[in-house]
Amino acid sequence: MPPGRAPVRLRGSSRWSGLAIAAALCAPALFAAAPAHAAPGEARSDEAALEAMAATLREAEASLQAAAKAVAREPDASEEELAKRLVRGELQLVDGDYQGAAITFLDLVENHGTTRAALEARLGLGRALVRLGMETWAFELFIAVLGDARSDGRRLRPLAVAHLLDLAVPRREHGFARKPGLSATPEMRARLRAVGLSTSIEPPQGKLRNTDIDRLVRWAESLLSKDGYELSYAYGRHLYLTGKHDRAMAVLDAMSPVDIPITRGGTGAKWRVRAAYVSASAALAVDDTEAALDRFSRITKAKPSDPGDRQIVQLAWMALGRIHHDQGDTDDAVKAYRQIGRDSPFFPEAMYEVAWTLMASQQYEQAVQALDLLLAYDPDSPIAAEIKHLRGKVRIQQRDYEGAEAQFLALRRDFDRLAKRLGGKLQSKGDATAYFAAVVGEDMEHFSLAALLPVETVPLARALPRAVHGENIAREVGLLDRELEDLRALLTRMEEAVGVAHKARLFNDLAAHVAALDDGTSHVIDVQERLVARMRVRAKGEGVQQLEDERRRLRGELDAPRGGASPKRDKAVRTVEKLEQQAHKLELVVAELRAQLVATERYYEETRGEQKIDHQAFLAQAAALRDEIGGLEDEAAGLRRKVTRARAGLRFDNPEDDGWRRAATAYQQHLVRMHDALAKVAPDAEAAALWRRSVAWHQGCDGTREGLDGAAEKRLAKALIIMAEERANLDQYRTELDVTQGRTKELVADVMSATYRDVVSELHNQVMRSEVGLLDVAWAMKEAETEEVHRLELERDRTLGELDEAVKMGLEELER
Repeated sequence: MPPGRAPVRLRGSSRWSGLAIAAALCAPALFAAAPAHAAPGEARSDEAALEAMAATLREAEASLQAAAKAVAREPDASEEELAKRLVRGELQLVDGDYQGAAITFLDLVENHGTTRAALEARLGLGRALVRLGMETWAFELFIAVLGDARSDGRRLRPLAVAHLLDLAVPRREHGFARKPGLSATPEMRARLRAVGLSTSIEPPQGKLRNTDIDRLVRWAESLLSKDGYELSYAYGRHLYLTGKHDRAMAVLDAMSPVDIPITRGGTGAKWRVRAAYVSASAALAVDDTEAALDRFSRITKAKPSDPGDRQIVQLAWMALGRIHHDQGDTDDAVKAYRQIGRDSPFFPEAMYEVAWTLMASQQYEQAVQALDLLLAYDPDSPIAAEIKHLRGKVRIQQRDYEGAEAQFLALRRDFDRLAKRLGGKLQSKGDATAYFAAVVGEDMEHFSLAALLPVETVPLARALPRAVHGENIAREVGLLDRELEDLRALLTRMEEAVGVAHKARLFNDLAAHVAALDDGTSHVIDVQERLVARMRVRAKGEGVQQLEDERRRLRGELDAPRGGASPKRDKAVRTVEKLEQQAHKLELVVAELRAQLVATERYYEETRGEQKIDHQAFLAQAAALRDEIGGLEDEAAGLRRKVTRARAGLRFDNPEDDGWRRAATAYQQHLVRMHDALAKVAPDAEAAALWRRSVAWHQGCDGTREGLDGAAEKRLAKALIIMAEERANLDQYRTELDVTQGRTKELVADVMSATYRDVVSELHNQVMRSEVGLLDVAWAMKEAETEEVHRLELERDRTLGELDEAVKMGLEELER
């Protein structure tokens, strides 16, 4: 029985082990054939035994035929199978697994290029590539769909044009609408203009030439009648972003008419909310405010199930709030803004604009409440400092001079503390760059600004575009480094896997046939044992004792392969265990060194102002320690990759199976010799047919097993060529990335050094703004006092005038 296999049930009785067979041979009555004049019950028992053996052979022959069929022909994928793959790719796109979707679609395009599924897969591959940032390749795929003259190609042309229009004016990055500082309130627009910034947002520029875009527009105009949804939306969006607002409204209203409720379902329902929003924006762009209000109001009545469409409804509420604000309708504006709940990504922006709206209507207390709520909701917001300053200014408007002064004093104290903490930490640019390079290079994939700056200052740093860009570059290079190493490790495992002797194990379907053949071998050997035992009973054991002894010995080897486990395999297992121990020890050393580094840097930070420390020497030692930690982490990761490769080799190279098959072959050959010897003494005509079938099965099994390995090699022929090419490519990528990684480390270190100083400057700027706020408080108090003095003077003058008039009137009375 193959190692690790459970006994198989044979027609209601458990399969006999080798010891049971040996015991049965010692008790011939169990296998006795029915004598010539046997009782009817004994004859029926003998016939049942032969029928059970015949059934066992039929099952084994069926497995052999299935395996031979798999060897004879590698079946092509059916249309149904290709359709299933296409659906799997579409589901991967919906789930956001763009790489997986691209792989699924690429397989259909390259290996089944003439099928209908491949045509649709070409469109899906283009969509996945757009998400992966490969716009040029996606452009070529969409153009190929347009050039396909088949009927299915003509059916997909509107979708191809729609995706090409999206490439002409690509979509913004995720979260663009939620960036702070893009508020539409008049106060914010005025402040942006005051510092020389544009308040009109231009659409992003695509990679298509103007001539290509003109051709796409003509395609879209000609295909609009054949597609009322995706192409219409993409074309209407393109018209809106390129300033053709009237035509955009006409195209979009055709797919989402104003007089039809958006909530109604049906074909194309998922595009109606989006089309209605762009159409309402176009109405606002042509200054048709009433129409825009009506259109946005219609959107807010929709109850879509798609999360993206629900965000569009929230954007419609934002638009209503902004329009009402511009018209001076404070109550309606606040009502619209407050329709956006805390679970919405637009909540911070809505609250910020609510505060400005309430300030414009002089509802200062409610404005402060909105600002406090916003700070409580997102205390680390990039505009948190701006909110705090604004809160102080609101206090001034409320004539709460004491509260405003306390607000600005607290701001000045906090920012001054951070500025002093950072300003003296690094003594020179060289020190900063070397230290930052060590921090960046330690773990580029997970590098964060928080690794260099106090948490309180990270929002300020994130307001600096180059700081965020430098952080992203470091992460991308680190991620690329890890993915490249993962690919190299995966390729190594694949190379080791395809190097095994029995390649059929690499494929699930072929491996299943191999397992079925192993199981069939055990079954057929059992049948042969029973046939030999039957003949031995008929021969009454004459002249076969030596053969029986040899049979028992070989059966023992079959049940327990010679030598037990393979010494070579045991040595490989011990090697893997040693590698795992080494990797674990290195990881413990890394953890210890990292704890030491954190403690040292914290001690330096806390005692820097009290002790005379050689800053340059300390930073140099910290940088060296970080480099050492990074090197040890790389070494530990390399050991882990070796362990993974070694375990992959152990998985596909199991000498125990080969040992069992050799023992089975030797045992089966001995049974043949034993049968031939017994056939001369006591021939058994009734079982001869079964014996011939069993011998033929073994002969066919050997050839089929080799055929399965040959079929696997055919499958791997192309893969081996690709693997060799990819090995060369990955080695080249590794060399290029090593150079790029070093340059990136230095570049990001320079950027972080400049960012550090920019943050310090910004902290000083915030300190100055806090002091300006204090001056505003003092000036407001002075103006209030001046106004009070002026009021008192006016009151005094009025009182004196009244007294003069009274005295004058009194004198006149006396004169009379």
